[in-house]
Amino acid sequence: MNKKIIIIILALATMCGGASAQQKQGHVMRPKPRGVGKTTVVGKAQLEVEYALNATDISNPDTYLDLHVLRAGKELSKHYSRFLERGDSLYDAYMKANPNAEGVPSTFYTIGREGQYWSEYQSTEIFTEQGQQTFYAWMPWAMERYNAYYTEPAAQQKWTLHSERQTILGHECQKATTHWRGRDFEAWFVTDIPVRLGPWSFGGLPGLILKLYDTQRLYTWEAVSLRSGTFPITKRKYEGFHKDSRAHLHKLQVAANRDHLKAGGTIDRRTGQLKSNPHPYEPLEKE
Repeated sequence: MNKKIIIIILALATMCGGASAQQKQGHVMRPKPRGVGKTTVVGKAQLEVEYALNATDISNPDTYLDLHVLRAGKELSKHYSRFLERGDSLYDAYMKANPNAEGVPSTFYTIGREGQYWSEYQSTEIFTEQGQQTFYAWMPWAMERYNAYYTEPAAQQKWTLHSERQTILGHECQKATTHWRGRDFEAWFVTDIPVRLGPWSFGGLPGLILKLYDTQRLYTWEAVSLRSGTFPITKRKYEGFHKDSRAHLHKLQVAANRDHLKAGGTIDRRTGQLKSNPHPYEPLEKE
């Protein structure tokens, strides 16, 4: 075989391998903006961290799957989506100025790389209090009746500390690793900020996690800003949400990503039924 052709084939194989290691999302339509609605201030945070989720260019927020926010307080902390917060605020302002409008501009909910699509890692708000975490999860379009919440113990990961160091946002961070719910993860935590939290539901280290990823790099969080001060922690009514278990909600979320409304399916000419064309999808939690 021609040497040049072999090189091209190997290059294509490498590219395909890299693509297969990317998070498989972006097939499920997001519901219309929720609006901020009625909220109550339930606590105060002394620290706010912004994390880029699955950024292809850390310097460009348009390439993030989402921008997550952690507001950490002494008694209560909240983790939520900055992109959805912006879309909700734009929605409220537009509807106030245009009370008879039947819809809102699509730009209100297309912030980020996959703005028009739903992701469970964007459409979830997490409150941490007294060693417990409560997850409020919005489901995608046409599945809103499954909106739910569940509670589980915080900081369940068991970490192994390592000697490696790297600097993130001007802070020296130490490496830690864990195997959690079917995946291996690496975290980099800052030793001079004794906050035992991080992105998503990760925590329990002797310092704030500034960078986290699974070893396949399907999911990555990296802190892009870090501020101290006083920040309100707000909570909405979560109308229509019902109590569920993590296992059941996780099953619904995976099914939505892989086979939402038989997305992309074809008609079976023999039966007249819509046949499914499942999408590849790798969840953060395999178990």
